[in-house]
Amino acid sequence: MTDSPAPLKSPALCQAPGARLMCVYAMTASFALILLSVMPGWKVDVFHYFNNLSVISPVFWSGMTSFADTYLALGLLVPVLLWRPKLGALLLLAALIASLVTHTIKPILDVPRPPAVLAMDSFHLIGHRLDHGSFPSGHSVTAFTLAALLIVGLRLSLGWAALMLGVASVLAISRLAVGVHWPTDILAGSVIGIVSVVLAQRWLDYWPSLDRAHWPLPTGVIITVVLALSAPWFNAGYPLGHWANWTVAGLALVSLAVAGFRRRPLWPRADTLPMHDLGRRD
Repeated sequence: MTDSPAPLKSPALCQAPGARLMCVYAMTASFALILLSVMPGWKVDVFHYFNNLSVISPVFWSGMTSFADTYLALGLLVPVLLWRPKLGALLLLAALIASLVTHTIKPILDVPRPPAVLAMDSFHLIGHRLDHGSFPSGHSVTAFTLAALLIVGLRLSLGWAALMLGVASVLAISRLAVGVHWPTDILAGSVIGIVSVVLAQRWLDYWPSLDRAHWPLPTGVIITVVLALSAPWFNAGYPLGHWANWTVAGLALVSLAVAGFRRRPLWPRADTLPMHDLGRRD
């Protein structure tokens, strides 16, 4: 009797340079989360430090926090799915895991947000007021889920991975700048987002039929396109950041227009499509 073939596995996630940086980031964020949790005074000080950034450019921070909204963030993935369709299954699984974890923890802990704890004249609040469900930050979970998705799915090099983590960090910090989250919330969100992608990739390693299935791509494209094109009419709660909504819609329209030329001489070879060189082949 012959043994059944072992499931196909991708290289160890934390061995590639970009993924290794992602794992180090998650471990550092976990340590910082523990430290700030046992030092509540530091947590408040860090909150005020980043919250004061909103005075410099409230329009910028309103847009950044809007980009991190799941509705708009998924819309940003339209060009990614069009040029890297294999990411469809990983996206759906990672989003499912991240959503389940986040929306299970939030109502159980029901941590009060800064507006419910601090005097309103002691910090800067941009946009609508939120009082409960602070931990973890859903926007931060979304930002780091997408960053980790690109790092793992595209096998990004060290430099590109650092850029993705930097962008995700800015989006997460925007939740402090607008005054609705504690630093512990965004640290927890970053860890949940990264771990969700790692777990999703491991799931695909042991479920290769899903990775080879055809339905995740059209499902992901339809969802992201609908969200992106309807973004101008979505209310993220930050009027000053509504430019982000139009940016998402515009990016999707351009991506769809360019994708329409894929069968024409614009890109005669599939391996010359945009984003091909962002990944490092292992």
